[in-house]
Amino acid sequence: MKGTISLNFQSPKDAERILLAINPDNTPLPQGLEIDCLVKGTQLLISIHCERGLSSLSSTIEDILSAIDLSMRTSESLDTHK
Repeated sequence: MKGTISLNFQSPKDAERILLAINPDNTPLPQGLEIDCLVKGTQLLISIHCERGLSSLSSTIEDILSAIDLSMRTSESLDTHK
């Protein structure tokens, strides 16, 4: 099974910042799970290849989106306190 997450940010810098924040969560991965991340302009693209079943794919997507949400809220909080 494959899944793709595509998110658009206001700037390439914002997309890179989120990628750097979530990247450590992507290693080491369990066998049968591959995640590739790429910033293309202002877009963050995350491709997931999962051979572990639909529930594993769903959980992986949920974990990634939760990490992105936390990273975005943290970044916004830091920006408002400057």
